[in-house]
Formats: sequence, C-alpha cells, structure tokens
Amino acid sequence: MSDRWRIGLLVNPYAGLGGPLALKGSDGCAVQALQAGAVPQAAVRATQAILALQPWWPQIDWLTGSGPLGEAVLAALGLPAQCCHHAQPAGGLQSQAEDSRQLAARLAAQSPDLLLFAGGDGTARDVLSGAGVQQAVLGIPAGVKMQSAVFGHTPQASGLLAARFLSGSRRITAQQEVMDLDEAALRQGRVQAALFGYMATPVDPRYLQAGKSRAPEGDRVQTEAIATRVQEQLSPGVAHLLGPGSTTYAVKRLLGGGSLLGVDVWQDGHWRVQDATEAQLWQQVQQGPCQAWVSCIGGQGHVFGRGNQQFSPRILQRLGPVAVTVLATPGKLQSLGGRPLLIDSGDPLLDAAFAGMARVWTGYRDEVRYRLRGEPPPADDAAQ
Repeated sequence: MSDRWRIGLLVNPYAGLGGPLALKGSDGCAVQALQAGAVPQAAVRATQAILALQPWWPQIDWLTGSGPLGEAVLAALGLPAQCCHHAQPAGGLQSQAEDSRQLAARLAAQSPDLLLFAGGDGTARDVLSGAGVQQAVLGIPAGVKMQSAVFGHTPQASGLLAARFLSGSRRITAQQEVMDLDEAALRQGRVQAALFGYMATPVDPRYLQAGKSRAPEGDRVQTEAIATRVQEQLSPGVAHLLGPGSTTYAVKRLLGGGSLLGVDVWQDGHWRVQDATEAQLWQQVQQGPCQAWVSCIGGQGHVFGRGNQQFSPRILQRLGPVAVTVLATPGKLQSLGGRPLLIDSGDPLLDAAFAGMARVWTGYRDEVRYRLRGEPPPADDAAQ
C-alpha cells in the first residue's frame, strides 16, 4: 500500500440551501433559495472536513472538479489538485446535478483511495449513479435531511473517519444504504422515502451516522403521553418553538394545528407562525423568552442539523441549552443502541457548548438524562 493517499473531492455547491428557508430540501429550488437570500454552506462544510485531515495533508494527492465543485475549496486552503471535470453553468447556477454525476464517474475512473463528497441525499444518489457500488465513498453532511447511512455525524467526523480509513492496514468498507425522500411530497407534508442502492463506505459508529429507523408501532401511546405533558406545561408569556417530526407533531395535534415537518411557534393559545423560516425564528427569539421542544431522529440521534436547519447557530446561541427540551420515546432512545444524541448545527464551538447530559422527556411523568455529543472523538484517537 502506497504511503500517499489519493482522495477525490466532490462538492455540491447548492446542497442544503433550502433548510433555513423551510423548503424541506434543495432539489429543484436552488435558484429560488438564492433569490430569497440563502447563503451556500456546502463549501464551508467541506472545508471543515478537510481541516480535520490537516495532519495528513502532506501525503494527500487531491482530485476534484473545477471551481465550485471542489477546486475552489482546496485552493482556498492552499492545496493543489488535479481537475477531472469542468462545471457546466446553466439556468443561473454555476453547476448542475449532471456535473455531480459526471465528476463522480471521472473520479471513480481514477480509482482514488476514497471519494469524499459534500451534499445531502440527492447528491448521494448522484454519486452512486456516477461512481457505482465498488468505489469507497464517504459523505460530508451538507444537505437538509440526510437519511442515508453514508455520512459522518458532522463534517469533522467525516474528516476523521477518512483519516482512520486511509491510515488503516486494512481498509474495510460496508455496503451502506442510499435513501432519499420525495421533496415535492415533503413540501406538501407527506413523507415518502425510498431506497436507491448501496455504496461502499468506511464504517465506525463513532463517526458514521446510522440509517434512519422508523418508530416502533408501540410508541404511539408513549408519544401521546409525552404530548399531553408538554401541552399541560406550556408556560404563558413564552414563545414555544416546536420542531418537526412525529413526536412533536403529537403536541401540535393537541394544540389544534401545526406542521408535521416544519418548526411552528405557539404562544398564549395561538399559533404565531407555522412552518417558520430561520429568519422568522430569529425575529421571534429577539422578542422575548422562548422554549424549544425538539425530538431526535430514530436510529441516528441527531437533535439539530438534520431536517431542522431553521434552528441556526445564532438561534441556538440565543436559546442556550437550558431552553431546549428533547422529546423521545423509550423506543426511539433504544434505537440508538447506546450511542449518544448528536448536534450538528454548523458551528463546532456551539456544538461543543451544547454537549453534556440533555434532559429528555420520555413519558407523562418520565424523563432521563441522556448524553448529547457535540463533537467527534479527538484526532489522536482517530489515528491508528
């Protein structure tokens, strides 16, 4: 095995744009999101992953695509790269989904030791289409939903997992699911997930997120008990920010409305905002006391950073950990298999500040303290 590593880098520059705007995804709405003021974050997320690889930079040869497809990220870090594909601007955008598919195919043809891509579930599908099932692939989470089991918990976790994989004497991968939701159906409040295939991905549960699991059938009674408790304890004069998901939706149903997949604001017997954007939440948290009620994703454990990017770093900073209560049935916690709850807000320092023992309501009178992790294990532990 060569001492040098060859890494292919693919960045979907428009991944995740729709999250803060409550668009439930970015497929087909990048222009709309940009016109509404969305700020691309995929390059930032890719940079965070590459910085986690900094101790190994001298031994890495980079392959990538032109400009926004990866070359710009590496150039900003002073890292030379071989360009394998030139982006084709169209429709007011610097690149298209077809660029991701073509770049993935050309990177795979070069047989890199690992293909790193920054994006969400839609980008994972494009990489699968272009690179196939044999190429070792790892996702840097930069999308909105990310139900596929090919992403690191955070960008830093992706970088550290890449280092563990590439420095190992045996580079072991497993075929991990590539899942995606129908975003058009999502915007209408319907959840339709589908399996699109598998990709060979380095595995280590400390760094790689698991696939999303569905709630057990027996969870309905526990969910309703949690919802009743929340309804009885909604303090007057406080704006209550209710996150997306089936657990919080049970609360919303008791209150007579709200969205399944959005963040809604309830105060003093009325819905102040339904399916709020990040900007609307920011306006809300500046007006007075707020309390956030959120759930975690079954099987994955993310409390923030998956499907609820309306809770941006500045909003979480304003709220602080004390103003956040996690709602999760015992079955949902059991689905984590002892792994911690996770936060991936986009600000590693903020994530670290939220880390600790989180308060989790699990029933009408039941609650537990459960570990919330804000950053991956340190780099020293990643190096084999």
